[in-house]
Amino acid sequence: MKFARAILLLVVLASRVAVGQSAQQLPAAPKEENIQDLIEEALARNPEIGVEMYRIEAARRHVPQAGALMDPELNFKLMEIPGTDLNKAMYANIELMQVISFPTKLIAQKSIAELLTEHAHHQHMETVLGVVADVKAALAAVWFGRKSQEINESDKVLLAKILRATETAYTVGKASQQEILRTNIEIAQLGINEEKIRGQVMAAESKLRTLLNRPATMPIGRFDVSGQPLALPSVDLLLDYAHENKPMLIHDSLNVLEKQLNVGLMKKEFLPDFKFALEYVRMPVLMENRWSVSAGITLPFAPWTSAKNSSKIQEAEAEELMQSSMYTASKNANENEIRSGYASLQAIGKQMLAIQNSILPQLRQSIQLLLTEYETGKTSYLMLLDGYRMYNDMQLEYAMAIMNYQETLASLERSVGVTDLQYLASFKKENHQ
Repeated sequence: MKFARAILLLVVLASRVAVGQSAQQLPAAPKEENIQDLIEEALARNPEIGVEMYRIEAARRHVPQAGALMDPELNFKLMEIPGTDLNKAMYANIELMQVISFPTKLIAQKSIAELLTEHAHHQHMETVLGVVADVKAALAAVWFGRKSQEINESDKVLLAKILRATETAYTVGKASQQEILRTNIEIAQLGINEEKIRGQVMAAESKLRTLLNRPATMPIGRFDVSGQPLALPSVDLLLDYAHENKPMLIHDSLNVLEKQLNVGLMKKEFLPDFKFALEYVRMPVLMENRWSVSAGITLPFAPWTSAKNSSKIQEAEAEELMQSSMYTASKNANENEIRSGYASLQAIGKQMLAIQNSILPQLRQSIQLLLTEYETGKTSYLMLLDGYRMYNDMQLEYAMAIMNYQETLASLERSVGVTDLQYLASFKKENHQ
């Protein structure tokens, strides 16, 4: 039930692709954007998801082929022709021949083809998770770039106040011209930073448009990213959920099953195939027509060919063991990703709260006090400049912490196998029941 619900969740999200692929052009982007709407837009229009949808369809169409008989063969022969006169042939034969594989071989081949369809399905779901994670990370990068622009603009306002205070102090002999020059240098540096940040924003927006499959002429509207850490489920719950529902882990476990089925198929190579033929013989010279029937059977267990089939079985068994080891390695790697991502997320969350609740408020108060004290001659210019730089650096560090938190959260969700960690609350309740 839990596995089915997880599949249903992702399938519902991904089903928007079928409608979105036919859309030729989106309307103009709104000035305000909703993050969930942007994610759904990516699910509907991202070409990578479309590729996986077509891969599923191709795999599904292959199933009937795998369980079908080989094509029949129709032969026409003219025999005992005197010279080159075809009309004087002694015999004119028409033969219809059909090779019939041992029935269990066809069943095994069809089972493997059906399993490949499951492979494609889980690969599609993993692609959905990857696209959602990439969109969230790109949104965080765009938000950080725009936030950096806002911080840069607020720094201009603050430096303008410092410059006015410095010029006022200079007119009364309480400041040097060097202090005015240094303030102007700081303002000029903000202008340089502005161009650098603009380039970063453009690059982040370009990546987001690529994920959304939006044209370059279509802007990205304003949106906000939460600066509040989530109440995370326990890491054990994340590991349990990932073990049961992570699409790529399911995909790798199906690889093991596929190799097991392939071993069974190779063992069936010792079973014979059959060949039947129906032949119509026309003898124009004797003025007679006759029918003949023939049947044949392969001998895969012959001493001079059995070594080939035995080697096929050993090869398939080796591939099964290899795939089993790869599955174990995948589970271990995924567990490591979840544990390390979880620890990083907790650390970044604590950093965000410390900056938000303690450090930034004190620095805001400190810079205002320093500016007032500088205007009244109670502190030095260097102290004021040092306070400004510390405040500026902390604003950028806080914005970067929010971006890192969102990127780490998106990566953790992808490792767990969900598009939203809040979904795991229902999973926890279901486990308790």
